[in-house]
This record gives sequence, structure tokens and C-alpha cells, in this order.
Amino acid sequence: MATKIIDEYAEMMKAYEQSGGNVGEFSNPNVPSIVISGNKVLGKNEVKGLIIEPTPTKDGVDVKITVKKGTKILYPMALCFGVLPKEGVQIINMEAYIEDEAGMNAVSHCVFPNAEHIVHKMNYKVHLGNHSFFRYKEIHFHGDKGGVEVVPYTEGEVGENSYFESTFTLKEGRVGKLDIKYDVDVKKGGKLELYSKVWAKGDDEVNIEEKGNLKGEEAKALIKSRVVLQDKSHSKVLSVVNAYAPYSRGHVDCMEVVQDESVAEAVPIVGVSNSLAKVTHEAAIGSLDSKEIETLEARGLTEEEAIKAVVSGLLK
Repeated sequence: MATKIIDEYAEMMKAYEQSGGNVGEFSNPNVPSIVISGNKVLGKNEVKGLIIEPTPTKDGVDVKITVKKGTKILYPMALCFGVLPKEGVQIINMEAYIEDEAGMNAVSHCVFPNAEHIVHKMNYKVHLGNHSFFRYKEIHFHGDKGGVEVVPYTEGEVGENSYFESTFTLKEGRVGKLDIKYDVDVKKGGKLELYSKVWAKGDDEVNIEEKGNLKGEEAKALIKSRVVLQDKSHSKVLSVVNAYAPYSRGHVDCMEVVQDESVAEAVPIVGVSNSLAKVTHEAAIGSLDSKEIETLEARGLTEEEAIKAVVSGLLK
């Protein structure tokens, strides 16, 4: 049994590295981390002021993360979630508590290198106290068969004068089916930034629904999404900012790029219910710059390499 766990950990680290992660983080005692394969916790490391409480379930793991009051985590927390077999279900229920005057950065790599029929659900609840910060990056690596269904749902509250930033990136391998939802409340002086970067291919389906609720005076929100589609993929992006309080400010920025027979939809919604609040939006759907691709080809790149370089720039 121990040998199987070691082998599984090695496979997870291999996929983690392929997705752009640094496997050395998991052997550094100064770096907080957790590794979850299916419903098994393969590794965990805590640091002072940080409590990680995982509980395995039938189809995944429940994880509670607490950053104690006044604690600033020096090194970003490294998280690795994934399913190694071709088929399976993984449900991660994660709850993060960032107490008053505390802060942490975290980078999560979700890996499904052999997926033919994988369902990955992430139910994420974020609670930020006052004068705190939390930056969370989620990076996906899916393989080339498109057999993954990813359903991340994040809801949270940003305390007074606190900052929450969440970035979702999926540009390696096929998307499969992606259904992202954010719903975050922002209190007085708080700031919310949501970023989504996705490259869809084949018959991939992308649905992104982002919602920021500015409930406190001088609260701010930026929702920014970039989706590149090719072949017969489809996307729909719904971005919502509602401003309820005086001097609250919000902006929605959505860009989708279509190629081949792909289809894109963008729906920005802004709502203002206070005369001293302001929310703006911009949405654009277009194609890749053919001149830029031709210039790269003239410099020796193949068409495929040129397209990848341009797309990588858009999703940077």
C-alpha cells in the first residue's frame, strides 16, 4: 500500500510539473502545501499561523484552511489536486478563513493528464476578515482528449479594507466542459479582482458566470475574462457587477477570440442602486490578428507555433 501511495505521489508531481508547477515547493518546510489525488491526501505541510484540516470523503476531500489573526504567510501555499486514472469523480469542498489583519497567497494546480471521463467539482467558500488579503491562482492541465468536466463554484465575502484576487487559467490541453461561477460580496473599502483565462479547442464548452456585489462604501471590483476559441468550441461569459453603496466602483472587461467554426457569447451586466456609485463595462468578440501571425511565420515559426505564441500573449 505504501508503495502505491509513493508511486501515485510521483505521478501527481510529474503532472504538476507539466502544468508549470515547481515540485521543489512540496519538499520545502517553509512552503505550506497539500497534495490530493482523488479522495486521498498524499501530503500536507503547515507553517506557523496556518491551519490545514483535510477530511477525506467518498468522492473527494473537505478542506478547511485558516490563517490566524495578524499572520502574513511568507511563501505562497502550493496546492495540487487531481485524478490520475482515465475515469473518476473528485469533489473538493474548501473553506478558507483569512482572519483580521492576515494574508496569504496560494497557487493551485489541478491535473488530469489521462482524462477520458473525469468530473472535478470545487466548492469554494472564502471569508476575509478586515484589513486582510488573499490571492488565489488556479491553473489547470487536462491532457488532449477533452474528457474533463470542471465545475468550480466560489462564493465569499471580502471584509473592510481587504483584498481578494482570484485567477483561473486553463490553456494546456483540452478544456472539455467548464462551468465557472463566482459570487462575492465586498464590504466597505474592500477590493475584488476576478480573472479568467481559457483556451478552448475541439468541441469544448466554456461557461463563465462572475458576480461581484459592492455592498460597502468605496468598495471596488474588476472582472476581467479572456477566452480563445478554435475548431467547434463554444463559450458564454456572463459578468455582473452590482454597486449598492456610495462611492463604490466597478468595471467589467470581457474579450473572446473566435476561430474556425467556434461560437462566442458575452453578456456584461452592470447595476447601480446608489447615485454616488459608478460601474462601467466593455466586451469584445473578434479574431486573431492575421498580420501578427504572418509576421511570426516570416520569422520561422509554423502556423501552429505562431497561433500558440499569439494566444499565449492574450492569456498571459
